[in-house]
Amino acid sequence: MILSWLMFVVRAIGVLFVVEAVMLLGADEVTTLEHGWVRVIRSLGQVMTLYGANPYPWIGDTLPDPVAAVATAVLSWPGWAVFGVLGLALVLVAQRRG
Repeated sequence: MILSWLMFVVRAIGVLFVVEAVMLLGADEVTTLEHGWVRVIRSLGQVMTLYGANPYPWIGDTLPDPVAAVATAVLSWPGWAVFGVLGLALVLVAQRRG
């Protein structure tokens, strides 16, 4: 009972991540149109900064250098790709069996 409820919650979070990825992809497309068909792809770090949560000072001050390098690399990836891959992974991991 508890396991099925937990799987439902994980699937729901995965779907919300996929929805966020589609919204970010749409926002990038609208910005591309606004800039005269010059492709604009916002990184995850840019998206977080737009939301008011600049992660770069925290990463530099808090994390050890190897972990900070990995975190900075992930933050440089397109925001829609990060949310999309995480969302699909969560949905697939928590899918119904049988």
